[in-house]
Amino acid sequence: MQRYVVILLLFLTTISSAMADTTDDLIQRVDSIMDNISQIYGKKQARIDFYKNMAEKSRKPETLLSAYDKLYDEYFVFQFDSAMVYVDKAIQLADRIGDKYHHDKSRIEKASLLAVGGLYGEAMGLLGEIDSAKLDEDLRFTYTITHYYVYSYWADYCHDNIYSPRYRERADSYLKQAVAMLRPTDLYYDFFWGEYYIYVERNDRRALQHYFKTLKTVPVESRWYAMASYAIANNYSANNDNRKYEEYMLRACISDLLNCTRENCAMQDLAMYMFKKGDDNILLAERYINFAMDDAKNYNNRLRIIEISQKLPVIVSTYREKLSSQNSLMRMALLGVSVLCVFVVVLLYFYSRQNRQLARHRHELSQSNRLLSSLNEKLNTINSRLLDTNSRRERLAKLYIDLCAKYIDRLSKFEVLVKRKIKVGQVNDLLNTASSSRLSEEDAATFMNSFDTAFLDLYPSFVTEFNALLREDEQIVPPHKGRLTTELRIYALIRLGVKESSEIAALLFYTPRTIYNYRSTIKSRARNRETFENEVEQLCRVIHAE
Repeated sequence: MQRYVVILLLFLTTISSAMADTTDDLIQRVDSIMDNISQIYGKKQARIDFYKNMAEKSRKPETLLSAYDKLYDEYFVFQFDSAMVYVDKAIQLADRIGDKYHHDKSRIEKASLLAVGGLYGEAMGLLGEIDSAKLDEDLRFTYTITHYYVYSYWADYCHDNIYSPRYRERADSYLKQAVAMLRPTDLYYDFFWGEYYIYVERNDRRALQHYFKTLKTVPVESRWYAMASYAIANNYSANNDNRKYEEYMLRACISDLLNCTRENCAMQDLAMYMFKKGDDNILLAERYINFAMDDAKNYNNRLRIIEISQKLPVIVSTYREKLSSQNSLMRMALLGVSVLCVFVVVLLYFYSRQNRQLARHRHELSQSNRLLSSLNEKLNTINSRLLDTNSRRERLAKLYIDLCAKYIDRLSKFEVLVKRKIKVGQVNDLLNTASSSRLSEEDAATFMNSFDTAFLDLYPSFVTEFNALLREDEQIVPPHKGRLTTELRIYALIRLGVKESSEIAALLFYTPRTIYNYRSTIKSRARNRETFENEVEQLCRVIHAE
């Protein structure tokens, strides 16, 4: 049983850690977007300028109405006064050309805008001028849901036990009518059904289902995503799930920022949550509430300015108290650091004296170590070369022994052959065999290959150094790797100390005249003919490993 309890605790801890990571990531994203909000506003302004340009250049009423609608949509939650300007222009143009559809649509939009700006009586008066029975079918839902928003805002504004319940009841009534008109294909279908289950049915579970569907069907930068996230956050708050509340309030803020929504509640609610969460979050709370206040001022939203004005002093005063407390701690810390600095200066004085003596000893020791290291390196290099030379000599000795053994074996076999031929009277055959040049050629080839192998193993850089003594266009390239040409063998023997042409001729199975001709030819190709053979004798004085 205890084991299962431990596993459950570990599982819950893992989930909590994952949630904390998600919340931290969302906070970082909110801060990042706030730091770069000017770029987002720049893109928003570019769209506004495009529609303004379209309105200035067009003379067609239909195009103008479309441009005014687009500008109203862009300004609706971005700047109250500008949105009012363009919705009024749309109303005037629709009245002038007798466009009933835009006449009604623009008045409904203006009523919605008035409600957002806190002018609830004016909004209801404007809606009262519209004959709902003659409304276009596409506008009936907008007309009904606008009533819902006006009374919802009015109820929030009153926030009392007398008028607020009355306006809330009227809002619920219009919400019932509105959801009956929804079609499943509507973009906001699930959002308003979520509103219905929250405020009318009081069914949190069903409401969350619809809100989450909204999040899946709309982009993050849309206003519907922000409103659905805000509703989900408040739902979790009502059920005391603070982690989920914080997560979805952050998502609502992200969506508002990306959508350039200055008319919002999420940022100020998040600021208050961070404020209540603890002193560690007071800096975030102060930043969020100031940002929300700037949005409310730039939008010119009376209700939001009043709401934030009530919250801002509490956060700012706490923030100032925290700064004052931090400043006091900093002054005490500065005093302590000053005393410590004096003590450190005294210690440094004595330390520097001792350090100078140590530095002198270290310098002497360092010089000794460098000298010793240099000697060790030289000794290691000499040892390595000695080992390499010994290894080469061992290989040379083995090659010499193998060559001698091979020739002894051949002589032994030839002796047996001679005896057998003489015994059976095949003297002429023996004479023919002895006179054959094939055996001597094979012996010569074997000797040459062995000589090449032994010499190049002992002096692997001989060919390269020898070619360096010749002119660039006269250098000798061996036909096969690990083999020497006749010219190279002649000078390989000279490098070994065999200088006489007769001796070289005997070793290489040539006539002295042939050897002399080879030597003369190679001398003519040398960079310095006079000292050429002396320079050859000095080649490969240092034996390098291959």
